[in-house]
Amino acid sequence: MARILPPYIDRHCKSTGERMLFDIFKNNSFTKDWIILHSLNLSQHVVRLYGEIDFLILIPGGGIYVMEVKGGDVKCVNGIWHFTDKFNKVYTSNVGPFNQARDAMFSLKTAIEKEFGKGHRFTKFLYGFTCAFPHISFDKRSVEFDPWQILDKDAIHSGTGDYFKNVVHQSIQKHKGQKWFSEKDSLPNISDLNTICEFLRGDFERIRPIKERLAEFDKQVKTYTEEQFRLLDSIRLNERTLTQGSAGTGKTMIAIESAIRAAAEGKTVFLTCFNRLIGDWMQKQVAEWKDKITVSSLHSYLFELSKGFDYDKSQSNGQDFYSKYLPTLLKDSFQKGIFRQFDKLIIDEGQDLIREEYLNLFNSMLKGSLAEGNWEIYGDFERQAIYTQLSKEEMFSLIKKKANLTWFLLKINCRNTKQIGEETSLISGFENPPYLLEKLEGIPVEYHFYSDEVPQNKLLSEQLKKLSGGKVPFNELIIISPRKLANSFFNSAFAIFSCAIIQDSYSELSLMRFAVISFWDKSLKSNIFSSTLFNSLGTIGFIS
Repeated sequence: MARILPPYIDRHCKSTGERMLFDIFKNNSFTKDWIILHSLNLSQHVVRLYGEIDFLILIPGGGIYVMEVKGGDVKCVNGIWHFTDKFNKVYTSNVGPFNQARDAMFSLKTAIEKEFGKGHRFTKFLYGFTCAFPHISFDKRSVEFDPWQILDKDAIHSGTGDYFKNVVHQSIQKHKGQKWFSEKDSLPNISDLNTICEFLRGDFERIRPIKERLAEFDKQVKTYTEEQFRLLDSIRLNERTLTQGSAGTGKTMIAIESAIRAAAEGKTVFLTCFNRLIGDWMQKQVAEWKDKITVSSLHSYLFELSKGFDYDKSQSNGQDFYSKYLPTLLKDSFQKGIFRQFDKLIIDEGQDLIREEYLNLFNSMLKGSLAEGNWEIYGDFERQAIYTQLSKEEMFSLIKKKANLTWFLLKINCRNTKQIGEETSLISGFENPPYLLEKLEGIPVEYHFYSDEVPQNKLLSEQLKKLSGGKVPFNELIIISPRKLANSFFNSAFAIFSCAIIQDSYSELSLMRFAVISFWDKSLKSNIFSSTLFNSLGTIGFIS
């Protein structure tokens, strides 16, 4: 099976021809070891301002080929090409598909030469182009192209693998008389193609934050780290995976992206976690895929699913209602076929959801069970296992008993700024902080100490004024306290009156938009207020 990038076709792709060829490349063994880039954009084109390659096919030992795809009916009258899609809509162009493919090929060669240098051996590889007409028989002959460059429905019926073997053979025969060509140096190996792919990949596989994917909220494109790219590619090749990573390494983002990729392939997915707020947030991020992806924190999902069941209501007040009673109840319901099983299961915050009762439930929810089904678990089993009663070793032992799996490790923190990463490392004891320190610059971390409520109020007001002056969105502000909101300093009328004075300088401020998170940390022995910006968007402060 080929390595196709991106690994699924966009659901908004209107070309049935491209979808048809995508499936052929994906599901046939003749593409083994190939790299195929779908919808590769060319920012610099030899003829037009911009260009696009429908499929760029990189064949080890065979060369690099541009493929232009024209689905539906095709005709050419007086030099004008007419293309009719499945909705009977006609598009016309005075540039034929063969010229499009050829120009794109030369544009690609120019881009590679610019990147690697004139005379580089990559510029002497065998390049070619083909045109695909998957819905029609194309028997037209012309001096503009060779017959072997045409992939029509007859060639597909005869065998697409044989067609590409002939393309490679004919391309070699066509160019072997050229001075620059040699079968030793002009046919790229897999290492060469991986290098070229790394260069081209940034132009076509850019992963946007999920918020932007649905609402274009930030209007900024953000690429995953190379570590995350490799993980997403590797997960696609493994049916059952467990990924470990500390906070900020992108586990949740990868889980969401993996769910979307599976849904794009037509799979039904259950994406779950432990924390209800995270579950609600993830649900919003994949709202477009709600027909394929079911998203919820596990306990919320179990409670909703059990509504209407005639179960022992006295159990709802028990300590083990969510951790034992409901999982067992719903496990039996899935086993009896009352609820439909999922094609894929993705578990975030796995460190809080690995216990015998939950695993038995997951086993019944998944087609093929945990032993043979398709699932992914993400978690920080070292530092974030707050609610579990099991050690990391005990959790891993439980999972190993259920299935054979592949293990992955995320090490790079891609969420925090350099300043926050360094400060966190000093406090937590990391000797070599795994942060992207060279990429995410922020403002310095500030520490402010206070002795009682009055100085604390003044410090908080000053920090809020400073942030409001910089037009920082206050809905991004998080204030952390070791006390509940009702007992914290921030809830006092005195604090609210003091904070309200900044409204004149920042009219959009709404105190109701502040998020106050309550926690208790026995190591917090002194009153301390610190503030800093997360990626220049929000602030975190400790108050009494």
